[in-house]
Amino acid sequence: MNTNSQPSSPPLPPNSSMSQRLIAGELTPAQFLGLSQEQVYALATRGYELLVRGNTQAAIDIFKGLTAAAPYDSVFHCHLGAAYVQAERFQEGLEAFNRSLQLNIANVDALGGRSELLLREGKVAEALADIQAALQLDPEAKRETTQRARTALLLLQSMAEDTEADASKKP
Repeated sequence: MNTNSQPSSPPLPPNSSMSQRLIAGELTPAQFLGLSQEQVYALATRGYELLVRGNTQAAIDIFKGLTAAAPYDSVFHCHLGAAYVQAERFQEGLEAFNRSLQLNIANVDALGGRSELLLREGKVAEALADIQAALQLDPEAKRETTQRARTALLLLQSMAEDTEADASKKP
């Protein structure tokens, strides 16, 4: 009987080379599981459809799974953020948008989504930076999020002008 009973390591799966690559971060979990990019994006499409239909929790579940399976995909984190916002889980939405932007600073949808959350928190300067970045990336406002960002900018400008006008009327 072995008195030096340290727990033994579980055996590596038959393809230990792939396991090692997964551990080293050279493969995503989706790649390790043999999921093609087409399969992963088909799941994302389903998640987006659920989000649009208002089935928010199912969309969150799908995008949480996708961000775990493909953790370097900025779009999946962005859609997870949008789903959290729809569920009024704003802090989690902000975290998802932040992660999306860490992966791709030019993700216009994440910039727009984060700017809206920053405005909710009263962080106007930070929100304006995101709005300006989104408008530079999509100057024609072809994306819905950029259109909302442009509207927010116009409202902020109008509020600033009203504040200046009120201040100039006071003695």
